Amino acid sequence: MSTQANDPYFREDPGSGRDRLSVYKFDLDNNFSVWKAWRTSDGRVLPNANSGFELINDPFDVGSLIMITSYFDPSIAGKAFGGFGIRAPIDPALVLDNQTFVEFDLFYPKSAIGKYMRFEIWSTSSGGEGFQGEAGYVGTNKAQVYIRTSDIESLGQIKPEWIGYHDGETWYKKTISAVTPVSSGTWEYLNIDLHTETGTKLDGDYLLIGNIQITKGDPKGKPIPDVVNSKSYLDVEPLRNRYNLENGHYLVGTIGAGDVDPKSIRGCHFEIFADRNNLKPECHLKPPKWLIEDFPKFNFRYENDNSDCNEWNLPTEAYRKVRDAGNGKYKLHGHCLAWINQSPPWMRQLQPETVTSMQWNPNGLYFTGGSNAVGPYLKIGKKTARRIYFNHILYVLRHFMTTDPRYGSSKERGIIPFHSFDVVNVEIHESRHSTITKDHPNEWKTALRHVSWLMAMTDNDIDDIRQNYMYLLYKYAHIAVPNAQMAEKYKAGYNDPEIIPDYMKLDNHDDSGSIDAYINENPPILVYNDYEINVWSKMKVAYNMIKELNTAWRSDPLYDGRNLVECIGIQGHTTVNPTIASQNQRAVALFADLIEEGLLNSICYSEVDVRQPDGAPGGEALAPSILNQKQADSIAYQYALFFKILNKYKKYIDHIIIWSPYGSSWMDSYVLFDHEKMANQAYYAAIDPDKFIKGHSYLDKYFEGEYERLNDENNPSA
Repeated sequence: MSTQANDPYFREDPGSGRDRLSVYKFDLDNNFSVWKAWRTSDGRVLPNANSGFELINDPFDVGSLIMITSYFDPSIAGKAFGGFGIRAPIDPALVLDNQTFVEFDLFYPKSAIGKYMRFEIWSTSSGGEGFQGEAGYVGTNKAQVYIRTSDIESLGQIKPEWIGYHDGETWYKKTISAVTPVSSGTWEYLNIDLHTETGTKLDGDYLLIGNIQITKGDPKGKPIPDVVNSKSYLDVEPLRNRYNLENGHYLVGTIGAGDVDPKSIRGCHFEIFADRNNLKPECHLKPPKWLIEDFPKFNFRYENDNSDCNEWNLPTEAYRKVRDAGNGKYKLHGHCLAWINQSPPWMRQLQPETVTSMQWNPNGLYFTGGSNAVGPYLKIGKKTARRIYFNHILYVLRHFMTTDPRYGSSKERGIIPFHSFDVVNVEIHESRHSTITKDHPNEWKTALRHVSWLMAMTDNDIDDIRQNYMYLLYKYAHIAVPNAQMAEKYKAGYNDPEIIPDYMKLDNHDDSGSIDAYINENPPILVYNDYEINVWSKMKVAYNMIKELNTAWRSDPLYDGRNLVECIGIQGHTTVNPTIASQNQRAVALFADLIEEGLLNSICYSEVDVRQPDGAPGGEALAPSILNQKQADSIAYQYALFFKILNKYKKYIDHIIIWSPYGSSWMDSYVLFDHEKMANQAYYAAIDPDKFIKGHSYLDKYFEGEYERLNDENNPSA
């Protein structure tokens, strides 16, 4: 095997690098009395006085442990989240930087899965409380470490870090490592907050933490050499030559709209483009005129308080330029029509007419306005809510996919075709799936976010699938850009209010009941997009939802021969992790089965990047920082496993979108080209996954068994 440093496909282990040294260890046995109960960084406090902490005899033979006991009832507290904090002085105080780590061991009982959200690690900037009323604390030196079910699920189902038994049940161990922020400065105290999961009741639930210390890299240690990326994006094979529909693979794309120079990194390597932000619902700047007239006394809110703005701000030219580039060889993906975030202020004021409380239904249905909800609030009926989003979806899609002037288009501009479109983005609640699917494995409705301005479309009709807002949103998208079958059924059912209700007829979206003018032989593929679909419980909720929606759609009077939801979009934001690839394979295999049943058309990976966490080989790295050789190889190995999955299931994959053409992606993650547009290790892993993995066998132990699981044709979901 070659050991040349400049050969991207072969490397021997470059060494362990600088060992991490403990610079401060909290002595629980001899100095536990310095720990005090303390307010949380955002002021949340568990209301029950029984919440507390104590030092216990170690049940796992690993040293003394702090037991944190939690009581919280959201129905009594009047809020969805609880929290409890503990604090100890750091004496003498330490100067922490972005290479400093707060570490401790967490022991987590199986019964507590789904009850806790995260730890928050922080310090005030002075010896006092630093409290500033409801706004929070003076200290901004904090780091959040999520401990959601997905972590424990992965350990429990695939490769446990550690399993023990205590108090009659199974316990898991998770090593917590929080990197302190650059602005951290001098820390005189260490605060550890525990935050509860959304709307979850705790009644004496507890977990254990120990081995609490602050560490830094040994300044005398020998660092791992930096990786050297030697070839420009112009000097390597274009990704789209390796991966395209013509050769039996899938489209490969990246973010961005606007001009596409064929010699640019976007034009050279990618074929389909999505913009991160400019098609999200906030492009609908102000409510439609009819809504303002229906509620003349209501104070609608506008972005930047500009009530004189136009109703729409659609990025037409950016997408026209993609259409016109390269003689039409580039394609467009739209992101997105409905989402809890980046919706306009006026839309976030809307609430269901009858649903009023956080946990509002005897069946456990959850309702939220979301963190972005804004007041004053306007309660609206189902017909009004449906009219709002029917208009929203039809206007956006027909603006691009037709030449009708009533949607701001024209024959001179022409149709701007979209290959695919995210209709709904991230509507499965971030944690409820984990508890719901334990006892109700086929459930999905109670696991949604039920965002207020979307939930208003359904209100108390939750048990009728055809009244569910998810069903309606996709139905509107079918009507917006119809095929010939939809147009015919729309015309035939126009005078039946059960088929075409009155709210669809109020805003000039048809010609005397005909939508023939909008027929398109290639309507965009309609996608449901979400993150952490690799987590079994969330994967199952998405599967259940899509299967039931598409099954119900087949008996709808407007059924047009297409699936209601045509593609599952799996957000590919991931981290270097020893089991994440096999989890993704399990998800792809599950949805491939749904495709084989005819109840889904395809799968796409919509937002692909890889983050290098502290626990991965080589240590943490935040893009676009230069990587050491082991970091670069670890990220690339993860990409190689990912492309192994894509290639194994290529007949089911429609497209993937790398979430940045080069440099830094979301959450400081790495992509296939570095900040200087040089092909990095990940690029070579994508081009030839097997060759890369075989040439970096020194990482096999970290990714133990993953390559074999991905090669196992007899057990594709292993």
